[in-house]
Amino acid sequence: MRGVLLCALSTLNYRNLAPGTLEFPQGVTGIFGENGAGKTNLLEAAYLALTGQTDVTRLEQLVQQGEKEAYVRADLQQGGSLSIQEVGLGRGRRQLKVDGVKVRTGDLPRGSAVWIRPEDSELVFGSPSGRRGYLDSLLSRLSSRYGQQVSRYERTVSQRNAALRSGEHWAMQVWDESLVTLGTEIMLFRRRALTRLDELACEANAALGSHKALVLTLSESTTPETYAADLAARHAEEIARGSTVTGPHRDDLVLTLGGFPASDYASRGEGRTVALALRRAELELLAEKFGEKPVLLIDDFTAELDPNRRQYLLDLAASVPQAIVTGTEHPPGAALTLRARSGRFTVETACADPVHADPEEVDPVRAGPVEVSA
Repeated sequence: MRGVLLCALSTLNYRNLAPGTLEFPQGVTGIFGENGAGKTNLLEAAYLALTGQTDVTRLEQLVQQGEKEAYVRADLQQGGSLSIQEVGLGRGRRQLKVDGVKVRTGDLPRGSAVWIRPEDSELVFGSPSGRRGYLDSLLSRLSSRYGQQVSRYERTVSQRNAALRSGEHWAMQVWDESLVTLGTEIMLFRRRALTRLDELACEANAALGSHKALVLTLSESTTPETYAADLAARHAEEIARGSTVTGPHRDDLVLTLGGFPASDYASRGEGRTVALALRRAELELLAEKFGEKPVLLIDDFTAELDPNRRQYLLDLAASVPQAIVTGTEHPPGAALTLRARSGRFTVETACADPVHADPEEVDPVRAGPVEVSA
């Protein structure tokens, strides 16, 4: 199967990264260096440029200290054609462009990248909201309509909560009708998608060497069939709380390992394995949907993993058309190896050099400040 290729990544004023452009070959690019050298920031910039997505709470966190705006650009090959995706960042503002035309996040290619990182363990041990976020993010990439309906549903919940807190109980019927329509569609889509996600995650967990069966299920606060009745039954409680307590925004993706909740009984190593299985399932689902393997970004391939599971990650990286793997030690088997130092990257092998443009030499159209808007 062919894959999405990140041909080049350009950054300006992004975290601690030096401004410039890096070109990436097909196959595995390995990046190593000390903690704080910029390895994770580079993968974060690549993921942002490829997908338009970031999990930071404030966009200004991505902008270098002392600067007002930041910029990332991905030159990528997808579906047999070349395109340029740009992201401009400012305080609370983000502007996306594809081939010079302004777009929204949902307009970007949805199957372009998967990012595996140590923090994924929080999918297992963290809060239900984190697992919902993982599921909603993945399903939004599989279906643009799902993403649109989730956004509408979340706005409706927010407006309904405001009405509950302000005493506008007369408006509940209007909000309830909209909530049931949107929430029912979300629940049904989650159920359909979870069937395949569960299969792929179970297979990946076994391939990682786990002897405990992994099962993914939904813990739902209501059902499509009873949603309207459940809302009506809990109106008094909602008025007292000032918030909506029933619906898919309260559900959880339950991860069961060996018959027990992984969040409560899994070891750290088992949790990391389950998280890897979820990301492998994400990779396969996106490839099945779009007919191309995403770019695989692997951060700190040695983190909390024994030698067998490290090798699994390296084998996974080698199995896709393009992967970028970072670590504090040299990732073996790379077509190109870069050393990270203070946000700069230098070639450590005889492979073709990436381009390292000095700030003064960067094409202002490609890596200069761009206007950003809400």
